[in-house]
Amino acid sequence: MFSASAAASFASTGNTGMDGLALLGAFAVGISMVWRARWPLAVCVGTAVAALVMPLDPLGPLIALSWVIATAGRRQIAIATTAAVTALVVASARDLARTGDKVLFSAVSEVTGSRQYLTPTGYSILVAVALVAAVGVGLTRRYRASAQAALVTASAEHHRAEALRTQAAQLRTELSRQDERELIAREMHDTVAHQLSLVSLHASALEVTADDPGTDVGEAARSMRISAHRALDEMRTLIASLRTAGDAFAEQYAGPAPRLDDLPRLLDDARSAGVDIGATVFVQQADDAPPALTRAVYRVVQESLTNAMKHAPGARVDVDVRARPGDGVAVTVRNALGSGAGRGGGAGAGLVGMRERAESLGGTFAAGAEGATFAVRVHLPWAPPTA
Repeated sequence: MFSASAAASFASTGNTGMDGLALLGAFAVGISMVWRARWPLAVCVGTAVAALVMPLDPLGPLIALSWVIATAGRRQIAIATTAAVTALVVASARDLARTGDKVLFSAVSEVTGSRQYLTPTGYSILVAVALVAAVGVGLTRRYRASAQAALVTASAEHHRAEALRTQAAQLRTELSRQDERELIAREMHDTVAHQLSLVSLHASALEVTADDPGTDVGEAARSMRISAHRALDEMRTLIASLRTAGDAFAEQYAGPAPRLDDLPRLLDDARSAGVDIGATVFVQQADDAPPALTRAVYRVVQESLTNAMKHAPGARVDVDVRARPGDGVAVTVRNALGSGAGRGGGAGAGLVGMRERAESLGGTFAAGAEGATFAVRVHLPWAPPTA
């Protein structure tokens, strides 16, 4: 690729030693192309200097320049471009200064026999085309390398995103299981604890009145047996629900949701256990109430009675339930303060469970001492039926 300009220069010098040195330089420039990808800047500058001091064409600097543009930074690109442009201009000026058949870009007319030479404008165009070609090849290599790097990065990010999605799915599963465990604990507390409280109340009454004439020990024992069986049934239901999967939380545990119509039976069971209850229950369209709402109302009343039996045994309990679509459900349970009420007795799980139920349905919950009584107030929204 260097033979044409080298041959023209050799003819102009007529110096065998100089011609041999130029030939060695041409071979050195050609061999240096092997390292153009590893050290592109050094090869570009070196071949440009060789083209300046020896009669060699600037193809070497142009080839190396494309690799500098493809891999180097702006400062190195500026240095390499300057060296390549200098070599191009000097080589073009050198060829333009020659005469006769020593000029590389010249031709002899077959008609007139005269020799025609490339004009300075033609050399300028040639230099510009050569430089644009080298820069274009370099940019193509650079953009292709950037595209490949982007593909590799995108692939790595895709795998990372897949791993994050897998972790997120595992976390969602674990959170779902945690929700299930919390719901099981709440249902266990609300249902089983209530029945066991009734058993304890029956046992206390039997212990006090067993020696009194006319005491119906058999009836008290039957009440205790019924309450104990109900507690066992609730326990079996909850344990069996642990073996099921894929059902909605509200229907998965403790069977179908209690209805608002079941509240009188709940109050009657507490009365039969000896609890002094004054109840006002006013419900409209009870059959249209959502299952989640009916479950929450039933459990709030049940837990409030359980707390009253535990912390204020023998005290009167006033229960007021008013429910109507559109107005919502208002539950108020009051009892006189006993020895344990208002002083942190128990673990407080019942109050926490009632608050969670109310908040999960968008309702409000309040509980605390009000004068000489302890009151639980819950309001739950109940949307009116759509047309």
